[in-house]
Amino acid sequence: MAIFRVFIFLFLLFAGCAASSAHAQHIEQLFDETNTLDLSDSLFFLFETDYQLTISDVARRRNDFLLHPHNNPNFGFRNNGMWLLTSIANVSNERNWVFSINFSQLDSVDFYLVQDGKVLAQSHQGKAQKEQRFRVPTFRAELLNSRPVDLYVRIESRSSSLIAPLRIQAEPLHAVSYQIDSLLWGFFYGGLLILAIYNLVLFFGVKENSLLAYVGYIFAVILWQFVWGGHTHLVFSQGLPGWIIGHSELIFVIIGLSSGFFTITFLETKKNSPTAHPIIKLLMIGQGLIAFICFTDVMPSIWKNNLVYGLGLVAILSYIYAGFEAFFNKFKPARYFIVAWTMLASGAIVGMLSLVGVLPSNDFTTYCFQVGVFLEAGLFSFALMEKSRRQLESEVEQATNDLRNNVELIEEQNARLDIARKDAIKASNVKSQFLANMSHEIRTPLNAILGFSRELNNASLPSDQQEQVRIVNTAADNLLTIVNDILDFSKIEAGKLQINNQPFSPNKLLEEMVTIMAKSSHSKRIEFVFDLNPLPEKLIGDVFRIKQVLNNLLSNALKFTSSGTITLSVSGRSLSHGIHEFNITVEDTGIGISRHDRKKLFNAFSQVDDALNRNYQGTGLGLVISRELVRLMNGDLSLKSVLGQGSTFNVSLRMNQLSQKFSLSHSEAWAGKKVVIFDPVPTTRRSSAKILSGLGATVTSVESLAYLATLSEQYDFFMATVPVSKMTLRDTFLGQFVQFPAKKRILWYSGPEPFAQYPSLSQHFHSQIRMPMTLTKLDSLVHHQLKPVKNAIHEKIVSLPKANVLAVDDMEMNLKLIHTWLDHSPVNLTTTISGQDAVNQCQTQEFDLILMDVQMPGMDGLQATREIRKSPLNMGTPIVAVTAHAFKEEQERLLASGMDDYLPKPIEVEQLINLIKSWCINIEPGEIVFPSIDWQLALKRANQNQNTAKEMLDSFVDLLPETIELLTTLWALKDYNELKSEVHKLHGASCYTGLPRLQHLANETESALKLGQHERVQEHLPALIEEAKKVLKESKDER
Repeated sequence: MAIFRVFIFLFLLFAGCAASSAHAQHIEQLFDETNTLDLSDSLFFLFETDYQLTISDVARRRNDFLLHPHNNPNFGFRNNGMWLLTSIANVSNERNWVFSINFSQLDSVDFYLVQDGKVLAQSHQGKAQKEQRFRVPTFRAELLNSRPVDLYVRIESRSSSLIAPLRIQAEPLHAVSYQIDSLLWGFFYGGLLILAIYNLVLFFGVKENSLLAYVGYIFAVILWQFVWGGHTHLVFSQGLPGWIIGHSELIFVIIGLSSGFFTITFLETKKNSPTAHPIIKLLMIGQGLIAFICFTDVMPSIWKNNLVYGLGLVAILSYIYAGFEAFFNKFKPARYFIVAWTMLASGAIVGMLSLVGVLPSNDFTTYCFQVGVFLEAGLFSFALMEKSRRQLESEVEQATNDLRNNVELIEEQNARLDIARKDAIKASNVKSQFLANMSHEIRTPLNAILGFSRELNNASLPSDQQEQVRIVNTAADNLLTIVNDILDFSKIEAGKLQINNQPFSPNKLLEEMVTIMAKSSHSKRIEFVFDLNPLPEKLIGDVFRIKQVLNNLLSNALKFTSSGTITLSVSGRSLSHGIHEFNITVEDTGIGISRHDRKKLFNAFSQVDDALNRNYQGTGLGLVISRELVRLMNGDLSLKSVLGQGSTFNVSLRMNQLSQKFSLSHSEAWAGKKVVIFDPVPTTRRSSAKILSGLGATVTSVESLAYLATLSEQYDFFMATVPVSKMTLRDTFLGQFVQFPAKKRILWYSGPEPFAQYPSLSQHFHSQIRMPMTLTKLDSLVHHQLKPVKNAIHEKIVSLPKANVLAVDDMEMNLKLIHTWLDHSPVNLTTTISGQDAVNQCQTQEFDLILMDVQMPGMDGLQATREIRKSPLNMGTPIVAVTAHAFKEEQERLLASGMDDYLPKPIEVEQLINLIKSWCINIEPGEIVFPSIDWQLALKRANQNQNTAKEMLDSFVDLLPETIELLTTLWALKDYNELKSEVHKLHGASCYTGLPRLQHLANETESALKLGQHERVQEHLPALIEEAKKVLKESKDER
């Protein structure tokens, strides 16, 4: 037993000696001061547990340290700190040495140099400490002799792995290494900053979003590297704030978001990488959520870091995938992008594997990501230059194509100058039933008044009766204008007024307004000035609404001006992208508007002064409607006014320019013509001279008779003006005009017609023309019409088709008006004054078109329509609602009730003609080959819901075998009533299932059954049954 105890004692003694010798064998000898000694493979370590150990604690527990099994100094993520131990003996001639840990993300690094149990030196460094003066923890120590010393290092980090690549250098060597390190980092930061500044300057020149995204990415990388590389210690001498230390992973998230935004903008992923685009956006959202998680500290540090780095790596892979997708979609700059991200991804993978301990921590794994970032930034810059070059080439190509298109457009417009513009859309929205009824009750009698009064305009009547007809026309037009203003205002309030943009001629529009307003202005002894500047021959806009705005502004100017002038000035300028700015100015010398009254000028149903209402009547809606119309046309309406001196309204509209040819331009007919203009009114004289000069004429302007008498040269044209404002001098002027030598004398006038006062003047003047001067009036002087002007409406009437038309209206005067229009046309017109009469008429006679009044006593138009649809002869006849309801909801209700079209009152004869032509001209169509199953039609019927479309089609097909058998049996039994019922069901169901050919055959068969045309039934029914079988077979094959 004693021998056994002796044996145990000797064994333990041997083991203790072995352990001691193990420590002793790892003393590093410092003998070469010219090389760096890596101490990572001679480290012993000790992990702290529940509490932090002091240097005294670990010195006593020296034997508890364990030898690090390999040379990778990565100890992973830990919540507590750990101690490292190594022993050194200086046998060199250098006394000053520097220990460093080449990893800057440790929160705390405490160095202790111990010899014989005594602490010789110590230093407390790391991100959270104040003593660190280099970018990585660095500890200077003086090693005097060859006696071994122990270096204890305590490290702690809650935001990164515990990585401690410990090395030692002689102080001179460390100084050189530090200078080289600083130089390389300066090159790194300087290169990135130069790239960022260059691309930022480039962004301000080309406005390319990807350049700005690139600059943001570069600055995010610089910020990240500034923190990750430890350079913050060089700026913040007191150490970083604790919150920043614990959330440094947020910078990596910022890099991920900025790189994602750069990827989206540079690759234009929505267009070039449609598959990767939603993935990248989803990953960016994920990174944003991770940023929130990191910000709120709801997860442990190790989880946060794994999430940040893991999702960042996935994001990089998605960017590479997006680059490949864009490259395969012919986006060539993506090749630089792919190489750049591949290099960065490789560096990121190496760096991340090093952080988690898979790869060793050394200079290569530490700096490979930085090298990748730098090279990536350079390649990104190359990619941006490539993209800018391609965009420049694309813009040059686009400019070339635009120039080619403009040339073609000019040629096309030269061939289309005589094409008439379409009428503007009619007011069609509703505000209330009261307005609808009011509209109906006023428009119904107006229909007859306007129709017959306009017909009387073409009749041969005495002059006094012609004047009376004109008064009736004017009064009716004014009443209609008031009704329209109220309806337009209600549409504007409801937000339902729409702009109908179509090609129009601005010069034609202006001349129409000038012709109307000039005569009214002259009747008040006010001069009307038309100041015209070059305008495109064709613009795209709502001519009806532009005319309405012009009419309101000019009517107001005429209403509030009692003397002086009214000036309409128009000009324009071409902008980029085919836009033309159309500017209209209406200026008057009327009563003006005070500053206070301007505030309520654009309020509904208001005028500038209630006291003026007695003198200037009106609804107070004109300017309100004009302002809203201009706003809807993306324009601007402004006002300048001085009380007692007049007002100036400016309208600016931006429209698409359809023609590059301008109306007021050099004309061969006027080039070189010598023209004398006599006009005592300076404003009208200047405007006339501007137009003639623009056409190429040589103009001499004359203001006085004295100067006119000095002109003895022979002139081509003498434009003599007798203004209404100089009526007292008219006789004097005319006496001098007849003596002036010129090939052609043209008498321009405002006020009464001179030829009517002095018939003999026609012997001395080529013609008399009302002011102001316009292009059309001047054109008539040099281009004589060879053919007599025909009545365009009459030609349209006689060209109508031979159609049977039924007109239904409870007011006989309206029916009489339609007779007046159509009695001399090929149309066979039948009229009735009630809905019941119309139904009776349709039972015995087939019509091609029915014009149905809606509001009638007894059976109204809707009831009559439903009854007519039941008649065998007219069940498919187009029925057009004729009503004075002017709102869109009412129109939609009528169309939904079974009517086919809509004709508003008061009826315009041209609208009626177009309506009859559109519904009654039978153009023989070619045979249309319908498919048996049209899936796109089925989707459309199901509102693009695939499941609903498939379900409806399958349900219909399931019923087909029974339907086919029943149709065959009923046809054999000649049971036409039941057969018609079954075909009707089949027809109705096929309308919603995408079976166009079956629907067509069912419709033809049903029509023949309703009309009792059994021969046609015999022709169509077999084809219908055969098509049903075909549908059945095709649907089964597709299943």
